[in-house]
This record gives sequence, structure tokens and C-alpha cells, in this order.
Amino acid sequence: MFEPNDEVELTYPESTLVEANTTFRRRRLQIREIRDLITDPITPEEYLRRPLTQRSRYLLTAYDKDSKSWRQFYVGSSKEFLTDGRLRIALYEKGGTSPQKIVSRSFEATRRDRIALARAVKEMQEKDLAGLELRIVPDESRVLKQQADKPKSAQPKAAKPKLVKEAFARKDSAACAVKAPAMSRRMTASSPLVAPPF
Repeated sequence: MFEPNDEVELTYPESTLVEANTTFRRRRLQIREIRDLITDPITPEEYLRRPLTQRSRYLLTAYDKDSKSWRQFYVGSSKEFLTDGRLRIALYEKGGTSPQKIVSRSFEATRRDRIALARAVKEMQEKDLAGLELRIVPDESRVLKQQADKPKSAQPKAAKPKLVKEAFARKDSAACAVKAPAMSRRMTASSPLVAPPF
């Protein structure tokens, strides 16, 4: 499981646009924050700002030790944790951390499907959602089904993001402290970054 302050190495693409022919390079990262896009899903505004970005469940805000800058990385775009990047539309209660209802088919990580998803999001923004909030989530079908099937009393108020630790390189050396510039404000998936990788 990744934790804040962990130092990891990921083989990450130069471009995270869907269907992009890109090269990968090894990145040495010190993690600051982990966002689980099921418990803290993508808002319509975030999605529509960058609809062609390849997204996955976990978004890291991390200090890239080679470029010496803060960046954001979708773990599922790395070679080590590659996912298919499918997305769905879900409805959440205000402030909720699990979907109440999945309301769309699975959209593939293609330009055509991402544009179709953007259209579907815009259409649903016009509808009365009975007090629920429209969100875009990674299609982790098993996880989403478990979340949506839970009785409301059993759903957690806040869940700590977890990531299965599989095969990634990690530096455990405490002797090599990272000197990273201070962040002036809390970063989110829509925060402007200096030279973002996507």
C-alpha cells in the first residue's frame, strides 16, 4: 500500500492522453497525497476540463525528484499497475464516499468513448438528480458493486485510500531526504501544476 512520504519508482508515460503513442520513463517520486477516485470521485467540471486524460482509481500528488517539481500521476497509467482506464457515471450523496447508483455503461479509454462520456455528462447535468451529485468514477466493477450494494448504515463516512502493493520499486533509505519546495495550497486533481505530465 502506498502512504504519504513513501518513495517509489514508477515507469510512467510522457503523455497520458488516451490512444497516445508515447514513451515511458522511470520516475522517482516522493508521495505527498493519494486520492482514491471512488471515495473522492471526479466532478463533471474536472472531467470536462481534461476529458481525454487516461484516468485510473488512484491519483498521486508527488514530488518528482528528477524534474524537481510537484506533479500528479495516475497509478493505473504506469507499466507496473496498468489498467484499462474505463470510466462510468455514478450518483453520490452530497459529501458521500461511495456511489449510490451507477447510471451509465462502461466508457472505454478511446477518444470516441471519452467524447461520448463528455456528452453524457453534459446531458445529465441538465436533469433533476433528486439531490444526488453527478460524478465520474473508474470502472472498478467489483468495488463499485460492493459499494453500491452496501446498506447506507454500513457505508463508511470517510475511508482511507488503500492500494494493493504488488511489484514496484521502493527506496527505503531514510538517509536521502528529499528537499522539495513547499506547496502553497492543497492540490487536487484539477490544480494547475508546473509542466504537468498530461
